[in-house]
Amino acid sequence: MRVTNQSVTRNYLKGLHGNRALLNKYSEQTYTGQRFSHMGENPSGGIRAMQVRRNLTRVDGYLDNAKAAKSTLAAAEKSIMQMSEITREISRLTVQGISDDNGSDEREAIAKQVEALQKEMLAIANTQFAGKYQFGGTNNVSAPFTLDATTNELLYNGHPVAGIGANSDLLKDANYIEVGLGITFNPDSSQNVDPNSAFKNTYVGLDFMGYGPNNLYALAGKIVDTLRSGVNDKDAAGKLLDDFNAAASQVTLQITQFGADDNYLDFTIDRLESERITLIERQQSIELKEADEAILDLKMQEYVYNAALQMGQRLMQPTLFDFMK
Repeated sequence: MRVTNQSVTRNYLKGLHGNRALLNKYSEQTYTGQRFSHMGENPSGGIRAMQVRRNLTRVDGYLDNAKAAKSTLAAAEKSIMQMSEITREISRLTVQGISDDNGSDEREAIAKQVEALQKEMLAIANTQFAGKYQFGGTNNVSAPFTLDATTNELLYNGHPVAGIGANSDLLKDANYIEVGLGITFNPDSSQNVDPNSAFKNTYVGLDFMGYGPNNLYALAGKIVDTLRSGVNDKDAAGKLLDDFNAAASQVTLQITQFGADDNYLDFTIDRLESERITLIERQQSIELKEADEAILDLKMQEYVYNAALQMGQRLMQPTLFDFMK
């Protein structure tokens, strides 16, 4: 079977162009460090790279949520620590005030101190962080704790605190953020998000201020009234102090809860950062090419291409026109 010069030339040029395309590919890999620049070059690698990038974006979102939650928690914890100091000081002043060693002037002076601390207590309960109120549950745009203009009664999001019970929905008011636990929903429950599948990123001030008639603010007010009216009933004054200390114990419990939440967020952030590093390494193994590997492939392809050029000189047979000079 006779193979014409035209057929040889066509096949040779086809192979030469293929070698040239590989040379350009390896040259680009050496320059960019990328194994491929579009899906068409490596469909399977492109699909795997997209999956890894999608997972990396998801983890980055969880990590941002966890870090933001930690910042919010740290600010809330600082406020609760201040509240704890205030309750201890009120308790100390109350013990001092109900002592028989004090006269009416001394008790009035102590009553003014307790009254000032009561106002400071309200200010802390209405603390803002990053322009948002910390202790209003899902309400972060207006002060959660206010005083009734007529009765001077403490209100929480517009509801009298003295009338709130343990089963109130106000205590369950919360927003949740996803931190990689696989968030699930309970459509049949008053709380749509399963608390075990997400992190609660809001705080209800009633958890430490208390609710019902024996809330911290109301009890502090009763202490002021008792000191100003004179401590005529020692037993009643002692019972009032016991009630205040019992209510103040909720502040301590809240501090403990915040500590547990902080430890959980630290663990979550460490886990997510470790997962992120693993995904980045996986992404690099799919998409990136080591410099030494890329240079070696380029040099080998340059050798192949140059050899193909030299072979072309031997394949192209001389024609009659080559002798007509």
